[in-house]
Amino acid sequence: MAVLIEGYSIVINKSQALKNQKALDTLGSVEGTLHPTAICSDKDLLRIGFLDLKQANEFLAALEGGGLVPSEDMVMLTQFGEQEVSCDWLTVQFTKLKDGTLICLANKASTGAINSIAMPKGWSLELSLLKRYYDERIHYMHEEYRLVREEPMHSVYKHNETGEEVRLLRLNLKEMEESELQ
Repeated sequence: MAVLIEGYSIVINKSQALKNQKALDTLGSVEGTLHPTAICSDKDLLRIGFLDLKQANEFLAALEGGGLVPSEDMVMLTQFGEQEVSCDWLTVQFTKLKDGTLICLANKASTGAINSIAMPKGWSLELSLLKRYYDERIHYMHEEYRLVREEPMHSVYKHNETGEEVRLLRLNLKEMEESELQ
């Protein structure tokens, strides 16, 4: 099984967290403050999603204060698969839903192939962190960057001041002819 990664997601290795009572107390203290659609878990991982990077970092700091160690016990990912620290116990990959929506998944590396996905209770694309985070990121990209070209899986932007190119994963993928692929 795997967990859905949306927005800024903090992924916690449950087996590590269960060894640390202080970390469990920290998680318990915020349980009622988190929106139900921000949380999902499988037997190995707990994922907590945020739209705001500041809030995600504050939560990460609280977990560190509770004794969890980044990269060993937990990691922060974005729904585009970005992560600041390497994490050998976690595998990140992308897949498409039936409607062509591209989603990011994380699973414990030792579990092997993914056969199902844990999603927040009552999850739907239109109300999801996935869509809201993507829409906010696109809005930011249009303010700071200009669209250069579209590729099968990415929209390519160039920064208005630095000229740096950035590839942003597209939320919805469409099937393309082989001649259109670059």
